[in-house]
Amino acid sequence: MKKIILVLILSLLVLSMSGCTDEVADESPADSDTPADNVSDSADVMPGDSANSDVQAADNVSDSVDTINDSAVIADLIPEDDIPENFELLGIRNLTAEDVGDDYVSIDGTLGGLEGLYMYMDSTDLYIDIIETSSNESAENFITMYKAEFKSLAVGDRFTNVSVNGHAAVRILEYATVGTEHVGRYTYIWNNGKFVFVVSGATENTDVLLALAESTGY
Repeated sequence: MKKIILVLILSLLVLSMSGCTDEVADESPADSDTPADNVSDSADVMPGDSANSDVQAADNVSDSVDTINDSAVIADLIPEDDIPENFELLGIRNLTAEDVGDDYVSIDGTLGGLEGLYMYMDSTDLYIDIIETSSNESAENFITMYKAEFKSLAVGDRFTNVSVNGHAAVRILEYATVGTEHVGRYTYIWNNGKFVFVVSGATENTDVLLALAESTGY
């Protein structure tokens, strides 16, 4: 019974968060029909960006970064207590392999995952999804296949190579319609061993997203 109640609470929580922002995905301002393969090693400064805070060429990432052990428990990877000031963890929900396939991409080797639901400054919805795969190779393939789902932008780079906690990561640019304005939305994605980390949210401020991404410690 407790498990059923918890599932209902988290479901209501997800529904309530989805209504906090009036956003509609809209890639038309910058879309091209060509599959995205344009990757920048350094990003133009966007609204909310810091010129030096989150942009670092992936080639500069140290090879000595520790890898999460395959025996690690995924529940231990979601930041709960050690999160930055002005961030609040609202809840955690399980992701089945089917959920991951629906939200991202379906590949062999996807085992499932967890999603942490966060609020920034009592107004901005943010998410950390941690996806467990069967191996480091599967995790890398997951990211490659997910990136292949995107079309190229007509102007600018869809993908920017960055560093998160010493790991080579990719920042993905999308656009959403908020009211009558087209605004940028960003996703940070990287893997540590067999685990894929995805950080996103309803903000064009990459510093906010990077702070949450770094709170994973991985």
